[in-house]
Amino acid sequence: MGISSNKRKHEESSKSENSTSPSTSAGDHGRVLSKKRKVSSECRRTAAHRTVCSEPSTRVGLKEVYNPGRKRKAQSHPEALRKRQKTGSVTVPLVSPFPELQPSTLPKTKHVLVPISREEYQKKYAEVDQLGEGGFGTVYSGYRRDNLFPVAIKHIDKELVKYQSVVINSELHCVPLEMMLMVMTAGDSVGENAIISPLAWTSLDDEVLLIMERPKNCTVLFDYIDRQIDEGLAKEFMRQLVEAAIHIHKAGVFHRDLKPENILIEYDEARLIPRVRIIDFGCGCFMTPGYHGYVGTSCYQPPESNTQGTYEAGPTTVWQLGCILLQLMSKMIDLFATGMQHCEHFLAYTIMELEVSEDCKNFLKSCFLFNPDQRITLEQMRCHPWFSSSVPPEAHP
Repeated sequence: MGISSNKRKHEESSKSENSTSPSTSAGDHGRVLSKKRKVSSECRRTAAHRTVCSEPSTRVGLKEVYNPGRKRKAQSHPEALRKRQKTGSVTVPLVSPFPELQPSTLPKTKHVLVPISREEYQKKYAEVDQLGEGGFGTVYSGYRRDNLFPVAIKHIDKELVKYQSVVINSELHCVPLEMMLMVMTAGDSVGENAIISPLAWTSLDDEVLLIMERPKNCTVLFDYIDRQIDEGLAKEFMRQLVEAAIHIHKAGVFHRDLKPENILIEYDEARLIPRVRIIDFGCGCFMTPGYHGYVGTSCYQPPESNTQGTYEAGPTTVWQLGCILLQLMSKMIDLFATGMQHCEHFLAYTIMELEVSEDCKNFLKSCFLFNPDQRITLEQMRCHPWFSSSVPPEAHP
């Protein structure tokens, strides 16, 4: 079906404004996209908010595993040059210092961690249109052929994939870390909570494909920034985001890249209030006491990662949630594009000028305390007076 392809062609076509459209495969309504993919203007809107991957290589270990389908030596840094190997034994990057995860620590959906074959993937799924592009992959819409269940298919260059080892049915598997993090946070059934559920993954010649659920009626939170949404609706979004962040951390996972582009707002006729969904764990990792070297989107970077050279999961997530709320309330898409998010006077003035309640302003101020030890915690955010208001939000489809 032409799924695997030449990486050089992919890089050339992504730079071209006049690349050809993907062709439609014969015999079904889905399209199998070639590597000559045109990046739409919609995907370029976040060019100023590119993901930073500056995590030191000491956080990644190398381990020899037998994998006949993979013939590349992946080094600890994603930009390192790789050399092809002719043997079936390869080196893949494994997250360290974490041990092999045991089945007892994973939810019932752990079976999706076992990869499906190329043939099974082609038989079960059809790929259609490009949805978006990020620093760690490109996402396409698709569907399951047997029941037309909508899915999202994320293509990731193998050289950028980190792996985690896990024992399933007495066999050792090396699973993409992003897939592992989604399984640990998404729950036991599809759509159970705010995290998008993983469905399957497969390894092709030059890339790894992650297949996930795709909510039918949804929009990216980024599209709400320049809309005239009321404070009540923004409060409901933030309430759900705080709950989702607490759930993710309790699962032992740090998302690291919460931003409007990685949050979906799902509309369902059965729900009166839109539902928040979290996507893209490409920058995610396991929870540890501290991190050195910021990984995420630079304009949502907490100040302590620069001033102290280290940062923690909780305070970082609070800072990112504050950035999201301030963007929504100020209705300024490029609010942090100039790097002014680390200027206390700029933040104080911007919050002061907002036409919102005093509780909302106080909520924002508590998110932007430059000392991470004094910054509000996620649990304290949950109990903040701003959330105690009984004024219902107005839904804006």
